[in-house]
Amino acid sequence: MEIKAHRGLTGSQLYWVGLGCLGLAVAAFAGSFAMGNSLDPQGAVFVLVIGLVISIIASIIAAVLSIAGLVAFPLLRGRFIIVLVLSLVFSPLLWLGLMATVL
Repeated sequence: MEIKAHRGLTGSQLYWVGLGCLGLAVAAFAGSFAMGNSLDPQGAVFVLVIGLVISIIASIIAAVLSIAGLVAFPLLRGRFIIVLVLSLVFSPLLWLGLMATVL
């Protein structure tokens, strides 16, 4: 029986996965509002909630991946700091909390 060693994830791959999660978070957040406006009230709430949940999960995953990248790949620290800052800026929890306090 032959055992093969698994090649680990590189810093560049982790960076692109983090950016992909960040793009999914932004697309789900914007899409939930855009698609929800074109449906009946029940469908709009369903689409809004599902889009927000997907967006929250994706932004948390992007933040966790960027923190893991900061620790594991110190030479690519700048890239992962950018992903971390963007995942915090585009976090739906931040924007919903801001809207709740202002409005």
